[in-house]
Amino acid sequence: MWGDDAERRAFGEIWPLWHGSPGVRDRRLAVKRLRKLADQGYAPAQYALGWAYFDGDGVRRDYAKSFEYCIAAAEQGYPAAEGMVGTFYAMAKPRHGACELDPVRAAYWYRRGAEGGNPGSQYNLASGYRTGYGVEKDVVEAYVWASLAVHCNSLSRDRMSEVIRDEAAAGLSPEQKVGADRQIEKLTRDLPHMWSEPAVYWRILAERAGALQQTP
Repeated sequence: MWGDDAERRAFGEIWPLWHGSPGVRDRRLAVKRLRKLADQGYAPAQYALGWAYFDGDGVRRDYAKSFEYCIAAAEQGYPAAEGMVGTFYAMAKPRHGACELDPVRAAYWYRRGAEGGNPGSQYNLASGYRTGYGVEKDVVEAYVWASLAVHCNSLSRDRMSEVIRDEAAAGLSPEQKVGADRQIEKLTRDLPHMWSEPAVYWRILAERAGALQQTP
């Protein structure tokens, strides 16, 4: 877990400003409070602020600042931020002014996020192994990481990962399937972490801070 008790509580208390009812929600104020925590080095706030800059939500859109905050969180090992950095490298455009297009580096960051239990990173890594984007095609790795994405996604049914998983499974030999299933079983003993999905983790901290009564 990141930060001290005060930082985790402060982050949880921001939840209603971002996700609360219309009478409570104030994303400009949320951004102000997130920036304070982010500039202290608190990784979950850095990631949340990175997304705010990426979407232009509560603040003027700025891809360079988004990348700056996301990579700061990624370098601390925050799984969702690692996946977001991967997406920057996978989809960089000149007008973004954030980073260069680099599929290999994208795959590196996707793997880091995937190993931390982030389902978006796992899906993107599986997709890379399926198509050979940033990595060599590998049906076993595609199957493993798509299976992990299905397992780790607690917010909704992950149909896209299910498609990759099932298509990859159809291409495995019996021996490959046995080995891959053993790898999946080993990984799922520890994943996901409570912080693997940022929205889930933020809500957990909001509940601990007593802030959920301000949400619908």
